[in-house]
Amino acid sequence: MYRDNSNTSVNLQKQSPQMLYRGLYVRLARKLGVDASYVSRVARGDRRSDEVESALRHALAEIDQQLGRNTSTADGGIERKASAAKRLKELVKQNRTLIRKQWLTHSQADPNLSSVEIGAKKRTAPILRVIEETMKAMKLNLKDMAAAPLKAAAQHGRLRQSQGFTAMGLIEEYNLVRRCVFALAQEHIRQMDAQVLLQDLTQFGEALDLQTQRAIRDYLAAN
Repeated sequence: MYRDNSNTSVNLQKQSPQMLYRGLYVRLARKLGVDASYVSRVARGDRRSDEVESALRHALAEIDQQLGRNTSTADGGIERKASAAKRLKELVKQNRTLIRKQWLTHSQADPNLSSVEIGAKKRTAPILRVIEETMKAMKLNLKDMAAAPLKAAAQHGRLRQSQGFTAMGLIEEYNLVRRCVFALAQEHIRQMDAQVLLQDLTQFGEALDLQTQRAIRDYLAAN
């Protein structure tokens, strides 16, 4: 059924694991003729589809093989037991200091962000709180996630407005959070189960997108 894998395995050798996982839902959605959000809901366990689940297992097996991992996806459905692999939440918690340092390095190297002259402590102060809030929101389904208060993101937006950051600068700070967390997952990818990691990164991205929206809303309201 999936002999033509052009949409799921194009240039695997040239792509990083980060990009392979991040774009997988879109590629499968195009191949199957469905919406990417539907693929996401199936992967999260909110919806059931034998066709989508089979396509996910097939695509993840290809990625595992390309990354030199020998994982079996014949049994267990889309979501494996948490004990089978290191989870993203655990990984982030164990590397809080590293994430903070990497995020600060990226921020200071960005001319749009570094143009705001504040100390390193003030620059990074809201970021770990935002990441902690993201990890908590990841546990929720999409409906509850959208209704969550996201106080850390709201405070982040108001703070950056008062400090003189631009709205685009605020958005870029969330992009840097995503960059750091994806890089961390990539570094430890051989310790992680592909299906579990895909689900965790998807939920992380969804929560972070909602936080970005909330931060921007409060940033603009503070003008």
